[in-house]
Amino acid sequence: MIRASGAAVAGNTIFTKLDGLFTTHSGKTVSNLAPRIAHYGVLRDGDETIDDVLFIKFAGPASFTGEDSFEISCHGNPLIVKRILALLYQAGFRAAEPGEFTRRAYLNGKLGLDAAQAVAEIIEARSALSLKAAQRLSQGSFRRELLQLRSHLMNLLADLNAELDFIDEDISFATRETKLKILSDGETAARRLEAEASRFEAIKGGVHIAIVGPPNAGKSSLMNRLVGQDRSIVSDIAGTTRDYIEAEIEIAGVNIRLFDTAGLRHEAADSIEQIGMERTRELMGRAHICLLMVDGSVERDTKQAHEITGLSASPIFVVNKCDKLHATWQNTVGNDVFISATTGAGIDNLLQRIGELIAAMAPKDALPLALWQRQLLIDIAGQLNNAARAVETGELPEVIAHLVGNSVEKIAELTGEISSEDILGRIFSRFCIGK
Repeated sequence: MIRASGAAVAGNTIFTKLDGLFTTHSGKTVSNLAPRIAHYGVLRDGDETIDDVLFIKFAGPASFTGEDSFEISCHGNPLIVKRILALLYQAGFRAAEPGEFTRRAYLNGKLGLDAAQAVAEIIEARSALSLKAAQRLSQGSFRRELLQLRSHLMNLLADLNAELDFIDEDISFATRETKLKILSDGETAARRLEAEASRFEAIKGGVHIAIVGPPNAGKSSLMNRLVGQDRSIVSDIAGTTRDYIEAEIEIAGVNIRLFDTAGLRHEAADSIEQIGMERTRELMGRAHICLLMVDGSVERDTKQAHEITGLSASPIFVVNKCDKLHATWQNTVGNDVFISATTGAGIDNLLQRIGELIAAMAPKDALPLALWQRQLLIDIAGQLNNAARAVETGELPEVIAHLVGNSVEKIAELTGEISSEDILGRIFSRFCIGK
């Protein structure tokens, strides 16, 4: 499909440029076609037929961009596509820049800034979690919260300005407690939005789960069980995995990057295994979740749990080979998960535990906010905190009003009411061509 959009120039619409290129089989030209209906016809270059196509026109402002636009559905042969593009370029069209369609929709009032940003987030979403967050953004969740915050601050600003008009009479239009509550609630809301967005950003690209433990604990078998195919080599020889092996799966709607690592033991058989163990420890340091896996068919070693103490990652102690447990593992009390990577026993319990940890990491209503948006939220919270301190120390209303006014301006940047080229560039530079 080839899509185009543009404003009329000197009374000529983009449709008139196509009158000599496309006609329906009944002889109608583009200018005479009804909008929002698929028309079957022929694209021609002079007397030469290029392709049979479907043509749909959208008369502005009733279009995605708010301008006149059209879509041509042609056969997918690259030679045909190139010929059609060449015809359009000769007629005065040009290639769209990344995000230009969505940018025009925003500039023409068809989309809010948050909804425009959500288009890219929806396209790039790699998991159900990311897709739901992007959809919340497109439905105006962020904008609604900001407008509610702005409304409270505007009411406070009105009271502060009224106090300035009667400063000689020492009249207060809002009590000290009311001012502090509005400022405190506003700061809390801004910091919550920023914190939730930052937590979401940390797992947006995927939750990293490292399977670690001693050699022959069954790490590679668990990797293959979770992935659903033989991704890792399984062997009875200790130290088979010399480097980590990576695969992607989805758990609880979240994209998971799963790592099967080299086994950990006190003495490496050679320098290559030693390097593998060093990489395992490095990976443990940056994983979100560590599965410490041990062999349940051998005598229990209480020191093994120390491998995952002190890590920032959330730990899960996994006891493998539950179908042939050693006597020392019987009647074990604790949060250990017993599984058999070979038979699949206990895997559902393990996935449930992983899902619970992911749910704790992912804020329920988090939004996919860019770094510049999160920074503005931090700035807003800082301004409101300064305003609250000014109220507490008895500063003049004009000082407090200035700080509150700064916060309102920064909210306007987030909602798109103040839209500098820098902000627009940061949003639309991430888009793909054709959006």
